Amino acid sequence: MVHASEFGFSYPTSDEPVLSGLSFELDAGSVLGVVGPVEAGKTTLAMALSGFAPQNTGGTTSGELSVAGRDPREADDTAVAMVFEDYSAQLTQVRVIDEVVAPLVNRGIPRADALDRARELLEQVRMADVADQFTWELSGGQQQRLAIAAALATDPDVLVFDTATDMLDPEGRDDVSNLISSLQGEMTLVVTANDPDALVGVADDLLVLDGGERVAYGPADELLRDAELLESVGVAPPVCVRIAREVGLPSSPLTPGEFLDALDRHTVGWDPTTGESTVAQADGGPERADGAGADNAAADGRTLLRADGVTYRYSEEIVAVEDVDLTVAEGEVHAIIGGNGAGKTTLSKLLVGLFTPDEGAVTVDGEPTEGRTARDVAESVGIALQNPDEQLSEQTVDGELRFPLARRRYERTGLLGLSKRERYDDAFIDERVQTIREWVGLPESVLTADPMFLPRGQRRLVTIASALAPDPDVLVLDEPVAGVDATARAHITRTIDRLRERGKGVVLIDHDMEFVCEVADTVTVLEDGRVAKQGPVETVFDVDNWEWLATRHLRPPRAARLARQVGVDALTADAFVEAFAPTLEVRG
Repeated sequence: MVHASEFGFSYPTSDEPVLSGLSFELDAGSVLGVVGPVEAGKTTLAMALSGFAPQNTGGTTSGELSVAGRDPREADDTAVAMVFEDYSAQLTQVRVIDEVVAPLVNRGIPRADALDRARELLEQVRMADVADQFTWELSGGQQQRLAIAAALATDPDVLVFDTATDMLDPEGRDDVSNLISSLQGEMTLVVTANDPDALVGVADDLLVLDGGERVAYGPADELLRDAELLESVGVAPPVCVRIAREVGLPSSPLTPGEFLDALDRHTVGWDPTTGESTVAQADGGPERADGAGADNAAADGRTLLRADGVTYRYSEEIVAVEDVDLTVAEGEVHAIIGGNGAGKTTLSKLLVGLFTPDEGAVTVDGEPTEGRTARDVAESVGIALQNPDEQLSEQTVDGELRFPLARRRYERTGLLGLSKRERYDDAFIDERVQTIREWVGLPESVLTADPMFLPRGQRRLVTIASALAPDPDVLVLDEPVAGVDATARAHITRTIDRLRERGKGVVLIDHDMEFVCEVADTVTVLEDGRVAKQGPVETVFDVDNWEWLATRHLRPPRAARLARQVGVDALTADAFVEAFAPTLEVRG
């Protein structure tokens, strides 16, 4: 179904190839997983298979490429559908239902039948209840679901998912995995991913890319177990593989079931009938080995940001946020989680003054935001938006990082504000740009690049760095690790730790529960715009709440679920290893 031989591609804006010498084959009805770091070429490969590159992007190609018996570089109809990494870019209709009806009608299906089929597809992606809404009223995750439904409506021979689950809530990610499994055999699938756990039990074969070249290609079941291979290209191994290695197991289990089998085969003192170790437990195991948690000094810190009874309506019928209370203190990382469409992004824009509450008040450093401009509020609260493309405005990365400082370089003084005083000189701005670039892990080589031509993961890092530039008291991060690789994720984690140590506040909005539990102190769960639960991260993710979380489309971290199966109380992989490893005696 898919054949590539020494395939290469270069964009018209660069002489350097983005893809070089790629060779692989994919049988009909099978699933190919593609992993690699940012700038590996995953999105470009997806666009080449779908015919967008070079037909829409321009550029030059080399080698052979065929999809469904046709060359996508030449065919008008390649029988391929693609769910874009930039999901919003492929939405063209005004209403949700029309986005799915349009491709069905284009295939010659009568409109009445197309409407019925469209509603079935929307039901399949949990979007039936918003079928008549405007597409711009949807959350980012809802837009991504809609893009999937529209792609399915084309009934393609080959369906390409380009990191199509990063913006989905945990239940949505499981839904897509189940959807892919259900489509296996019916159509050929190519799935690019930043998280290899998303490919476990899903992909038949795996293509590992780095710098546009093939590093490895073969059975996914084998390559996903190769932690050394994945880490060599900046990809974190699956959770079970990583934990097994850290506790000293000689095998590389991909699933919890395999992990338990490995414990049975390779350890002394493990009782598979009870799921417990009979070796003496280590004394004084830390409750949170990752450094966050309720003991953080934030518990007694000064309140930096407060929302009191905040309500916001898009219309009389659509209440996005209702009666929300929350506080962010010095040195606190406060995570806001919930299913797609719960109101998280709307709340973030209320906190930074981009939206004005219809009811209630937001207070920053003791002063209400009402009547203040967004620019004024931004002196104290910065934000990196969910969609980085909504935030980028400059022609170079260097210009983007300097922009917030240049806009604030002078401040008005004097009784009438007719005089001005320089706040930042060139030396300060140069040093600050260098510091924030290093914090988020942006290579110096991208400073002269146009940020809009960077991979989405790097565009996200640029917006985070830009939000950090003026050194706000509170930083709001909306989906900061969506689309980034393991190296960038580590940089973002360290940046959050630096902010905490400096007494800054961080508001984190994310669907990655592993990341939330690694860095957050406090968690607020939103449901239909209201606070459904609020408290320390350990309390919200306590095992007694797992069933409750599931009804809100949420899941505890994979490491926590695995820990529970072996009788360990831990939320993160690091905490699991620290608590569990001392209780094991591994056979030689």
